[in-house]
Amino acid sequence: MASTPSSGRGGGKTPAGRGSGRRGGAGGDPVVQVRLLSSDVDAFTAFVQTTPLEFACAGPRVRAEGVITAHVLMRQSEAARASASDAVKVEVVADVSDTKAKRRAEVGKGNRFADSRVLPEGRGRFVEAS
Repeated sequence: MASTPSSGRGGGKTPAGRGSGRRGGAGGDPVVQVRLLSSDVDAFTAFVQTTPLEFACAGPRVRAEGVITAHVLMRQSEAARASASDAVKVEVVADVSDTKAKRRAEVGKGNRFADSRVLPEGRGRFVEAS
């Protein structure tokens, strides 16, 4: 199964997973967050088992009206191929590669825990991303 979690560190190198760093990867193919929708359980299961993807937060959910939904991470090229499938409806929600780059810019530099004898002072300073 393409979306099976690994049992240890470094073993779960799925195309959209940690093994790829969730960056553009080879050829600049970005990782996108996708919402999958289907009303056919068997078709949805087959799609998940044969498509390289990684569940974003939680597994698939079945709504009251019987529609199966799931948020997954996958390469943009895979999402484009999957949108041609009749098994599921594919909706690209966000480009995770762009979001990661923006969030990384917000992270401070240095080791704030370097000297345990020094207590933090003040209320901090808000820095807007440019």
